[in-house]
Amino acid sequence: MDKNTFSARVKKQLWFLNKTEKDQLNQELNQLNEHDADVLNKPVKFSNQFLRTHVFQQKMISSFSLVLLLMGIVFTYVILLGGFLFGLITSLTAVNYFINPQVTLSTMTVTLIIVGAILLMIVSLFLIKKVTAFFTKKLLEYKFNKQNTNV
Repeated sequence: MDKNTFSARVKKQLWFLNKTEKDQLNQELNQLNEHDADVLNKPVKFSNQFLRTHVFQQKMISSFSLVLLLMGIVFTYVILLGGFLFGLITSLTAVNYFINPQVTLSTMTVTLIIVGAILLMIVSLFLIKKVTAFFTKKLLEYKFNKQNTNV
């Protein structure tokens, strides 16, 4: 596997890293040369090693922290998906008003409702991506630290 393909696969696997961690990853990838065939053929192993050495700290973990993390995931997704669905239903209702008006509203009010609903959907999707990255990182940190405590 060539270096560019290897870099693309590693970056795709580590999509959840923040800006400083991505800069560290780019430095690590730039230090590799074409002759490191054993490293270049194993992007998953390289990704895991990068996470162990540069991203995650050694912590003592408990099952209670996993339960709290999973409950946080559920509640956060319920709120964000609720916001997205609220925006979607509100925008569809406003569009339905243009097709079949049953009450008297000004066009400006309906237009602002549509714009607000679309903005709510966009913000919800953006936050879903950020929250997914955060929880993915936390779950991987739990996994790596759990492996260290069992050894």
